[in-house]
This record gives sequence, C-alpha cells and structure tokens, in this order.
Amino acid sequence: MITTPWHQMTARERARWIFDHWKLAIPLIVVVIAYMMMTLPMFAPLPVMPNLALLLVLLWTLYRPQQMPEWTGLPMGLAGDILLGTPVGANGLLLPLFMMLVRYADVYVRRASWVGDWLFSIPLLFVYHLALWRLCALVADPFPFLPLATQTVATIAVYPFAAHFFARIQRRWAP
Repeated sequence: MITTPWHQMTARERARWIFDHWKLAIPLIVVVIAYMMMTLPMFAPLPVMPNLALLLVLLWTLYRPQQMPEWTGLPMGLAGDILLGTPVGANGLLLPLFMMLVRYADVYVRRASWVGDWLFSIPLLFVYHLALWRLCALVADPFPFLPLATQTVATIAVYPFAAHFFARIQRRWAP
C-alpha cells in the first residue's frame, strides 16, 4: 500500500515500490503471454489451438480471485483482441463477463477435486465461445462455428496441463 502519494515519492522510493509489488501483475502478464503463444505457428493436421489464456483466466478466477479482479479482464481481453485479430472489444467485453459468471456459478457448485473443476469448466467454456462467435458475427462477416467448436474441445482437452502450469506458477511466483 502506498502511504505517500506517487508524485511526492522520490525516484528511489518509486523504484522500490515497483520492485516490491511487481508480483501483483503476474496474472495479467501470464495471460498476455498465453495470448502471444496462441499466435505462434502450429503444425498440426487440424487447425486446432486451445484458448490457453481463457483457461488461465478461469483457473485464476476459481483459485485466486483476489489476484485477478473482474476489471483486469478488460485489458487482457483487449490485448487478446489485438493479438488474435478478433474485433477489438469482443474479448475485452466477454472476459470480465466470463469472470463474473465463473464467480457466480462457483458459489452454487460444489467442487471436490480437479475433475470436478474440469467438468465445471466445460459449460462455461462453451458459453464463452458461443458468445464470442455471436458477437463477432454481429460486428464482422459471419463465419462457421466449427473452428470455435474445435477450439473449445481442444481447450477442454488441455485443461489438466493448464491446471498443472497454473499450479507451478502459483508455487513459484505467488505473492
């Protein structure tokens, strides 16, 4: 917490504050890196790339909601829109709404293990991709749902790997 206003701090105090609090930005940084990874060329027989950033947002929202408030979905979504080429604002609008939906549904669903979390995530991921498809069809030329459906299936399939990656990040970098 800043005890003195930012403009009254010396350069050394500002640098010290940034150095002490950089771990608070780890969720945002990791999700933007996941969006960047989704732009890398992948040589596969099918055009399938899981939405790694959405999985990490889901996991952070479920397990560490205090590190990722809903407002962080806007800059992450805008970064995803710019990097992935979707209409600007589509992910920026849907990501905070997705985070609110996850938090709302988490209150009413009892999850006992990571398999329960995996099953809990399936309808949420389908709803997100369906909403993204409809929103993109409103502002751009409509495209078939099959590519997003295969991305949803791939995203569901890599959930255990994303959960393992998330756990490693939390153990190493958690504030």
